[in-house]
Amino acid sequence: MSLSMITLSASKVEDVPFLYEVYRSTRMEEVSAWGWNDDELDLFLRMQFDLQQRSYALQYPHAKHCVVWRSGERVGRMTLHVTAREIELIDISLLPEHRNTGIGKQLMLSLQETATACEKPVKLHVRRSSPALFFYEKLGFRIIEVDDIYAAMEWDVQ
Repeated sequence: MSLSMITLSASKVEDVPFLYEVYRSTRMEEVSAWGWNDDELDLFLRMQFDLQQRSYALQYPHAKHCVVWRSGERVGRMTLHVTAREIELIDISLLPEHRNTGIGKQLMLSLQETATACEKPVKLHVRRSSPALFFYEKLGFRIIEVDDIYAAMEWDVQ
């Protein structure tokens, strides 16, 4: 399947169940170790998803919330906050079966092309323990700040 068939569309109300499934898939490994049953896990994750969505709405009221599509199939989500000074990648998440297939790389390269055209840096935060940190470093992002959990990274137009 050609990677060129990857597109973004603005997320809509009817996408919320899908967006929840993407979010859920990113947290299952972590929360399944807690010993809760499926109903408890789902209740907790729905609450966390709702809180995340509200937090994004408050912190980034003008963010672009997108569904990632590959050849007509929804495969993930991407949230961007574009300001006069920078492009901030708030979230990028793919369903497990679409991870490590080149979709994330194509999305990031496209974002870097957009940033170059706009002459703006791209900023993001990633868990320090995440393999994505090395992925971003390979794409030219550099760590600009760290705390106990996250690394702030930046890619600047060269």
